[in-house]
Amino acid sequence: MAETASPAAPTASRSAFARALEVMRRPHFSPYKLFIRRDLRLAVGLNPKVGSTAFRQIIVEGLTLIGARPRLGPWWPLNRTRRFTTAPLGEMIHALAHPADYAFHCFVRNPYTRVISAWNDKFVRGFNSPTYARSMVKLVPRVRAFADARGLPGGTAELQAPVPFPTFLAYVESQPEGGRNQHWDTQRSVLLADRIPYRHIHRMETDFAAGMVAITQPLGIPSDWVEQKAARPANASGALQQPVLDAALAARVQHLYAADFERFGYDPNSWHGL
Repeated sequence: MAETASPAAPTASRSAFARALEVMRRPHFSPYKLFIRRDLRLAVGLNPKVGSTAFRQIIVEGLTLIGARPRLGPWWPLNRTRRFTTAPLGEMIHALAHPADYAFHCFVRNPYTRVISAWNDKFVRGFNSPTYARSMVKLVPRVRAFADARGLPGGTAELQAPVPFPTFLAYVESQPEGGRNQHWDTQRSVLLADRIPYRHIHRMETDFAAGMVAITQPLGIPSDWVEQKAARPANASGALQQPVLDAALAARVQHLYAADFERFGYDPNSWHGL
């Protein structure tokens, strides 16, 4: 498990509550992307396209296995998974106001494979499904219109094929960090890593099982059960038929996600064969 330095401490004039509100106002903040246990001083930031579905499944099934009740009662208009994994508002504010008092965990992924997975899952698999995912229904036409406006492949005259990766990448490049879709914005931005001091950063490629055990042990979930579940993560992206990147595209991805390569220690030359 890798470690990272905490972001700079906020000025003393700010109240803890104000710091929490600052995080909660961020575009990528969602109460459904934070798992918090104030009693254990444990917190996890969830990272789309980086095991978040598997994390939720293991947590819900594991807590059910040991007879734990959902954090939120049945009167909340939320599905069972979210009632298990969503903290009460007071606990969330406390964790964001005093993040250094918590063992914050997150999972990260090679930026190359994450952006390719996002494209493959949302644009290619979505195209080959009966319908696109709900979040993509309005976005795909916008990306095709973007292609038309710039003379790129994958425009409205090519509806018989999915939007190609270079066109998707150009669309992502056209938007500022922090203002992109959560599935392909920088992990730094999605995880709010400039405000949350993650003490434990687990790489999805090598540390998923160990990370899940470290998170679930304080919850009382049996470690051997967690290891078995983590070996078969839910919602894994399908394999690609052929490599997507060449040197030119890899250089663009490296530039686009330079902050993630540096912060999470991934090799910029790890694109070969992807």
